[in-house]
Amino acid sequence: MQDIWNKKSKTYPRFSPIMRPFEAEFFAFLNECGVDFSSKSVIDIGAGTGVYSLHLAKMCKSVLALDISDAMLEILILSAKEHNISNIQTLNGTINDIKNSKFDIGFLTMSPALKSYEDFEIFYNLANKHIYMNWLKPRRSNLLELFMDCKADMATPMAILEQFLISKNIKFKSKIINENRSVTRSIDDMVENLAWHLEISRQNYTKDEIKNKIKNLANGDEITENITTCVKVMVF
Repeated sequence: MQDIWNKKSKTYPRFSPIMRPFEAEFFAFLNECGVDFSSKSVIDIGAGTGVYSLHLAKMCKSVLALDISDAMLEILILSAKEHNISNIQTLNGTINDIKNSKFDIGFLTMSPALKSYEDFEIFYNLANKHIYMNWLKPRRSNLLELFMDCKADMATPMAILEQFLISKNIKFKSKIINENRSVTRSIDDMVENLAWHLEISRQNYTKDEIKNKIKNLANGDEITENITTCVKVMVF
């Protein structure tokens, strides 16, 4: 699994100091819930390239960015240096490597790092406050739908978390966020991106097969992917 996420690091979004509307809506909801990051220690699980980690670092005392992909974390470190952010550390590993640690805030966004009831038990015990955002409905893509049915149950971790919280009588606040966006890439970069998504979904296509299937949708040397996402934010 580490190899496939290292491969994804080549095309994964990087940190930008300017939040997209989706990110701004997410942080606005956290503010409505009374989440206070100032003077807090945060563990960002499945931090990736630091898209959220570095925003957090600008708000709180310290961040530990955890991810199984060393390539993703290398990009995070470079972005932190570029933006003069020094209160962030990285750890290449899984939640089991920090299960005996304690933080003020546990944070996870759009990561498959937690898969089981036991994982969520560790997540709950890690911190006093918890922020979790993940898929509520499958991610839709006009290009991926040429190759596969985008109805895989990506919402399973969210369902497990809700069952966990209800079983423990833990109160939570939640919000559903929808986003429609378009991403334009070169044909070769789009082929690389689609190949990764198909591989992680266990669909067997060569890059030549992918290119032949999408090239008629290109505008010159570029092609646009239309993506629909529906996620749920849980604060507890």
